[in-house]
Amino acid sequence: MGARDTSARAVAIQEQLHDAMGPEGRFRLAMTMSELAREFAKAGVRDRHPHLADHEVLAELTSIFYGKRGRS
Repeated sequence: MGARDTSARAVAIQEQLHDAMGPEGRFRLAMTMSELAREFAKAGVRDRHPHLADHEVLAELTSIFYGKRGRS
């Protein structure tokens, strides 16, 4: 199922581009997108909690991604 706000033509072009990338290119794209998502999340934590040290930002991100410590 495609995105509701994307035309069939745009989906077809995107599929052609992804096919042309090959498996390695799609993997690199996925890793880049994942890294960008982490950077956006990190920026959000820093924006909400500018007083946190780097290790505290990492702890907060870990909590966001994986849940609070002590939970089952």
